[in-house]
Amino acid sequence: MNLYNALHNIKKQHGLHEKTVLKIVCTDGQILRGTYCNYVQALDNEPEIAEVDIRDLRTTGLIGILETEIDSISVE
Repeated sequence: MNLYNALHNIKKQHGLHEKTVLKIVCTDGQILRGTYCNYVQALDNEPEIAEVDIRDLRTTGLIGILETEIDSISVE
């Protein structure tokens, strides 16, 4: 998956801000739901893989998910 393109499409269709609720299906089958916090491009991240940060709806904790861990991403 290309995380940048997926988030760009979400931004065009729904807007992308701190109140946008995302549903992320991970490659291991786990489903995460949270509000959008941040996108980190690969060049600014270690390891050099893009990442999206969300605030978990259940725990309010911050979760960083690498592009390689994401199967799909959508707006709830």
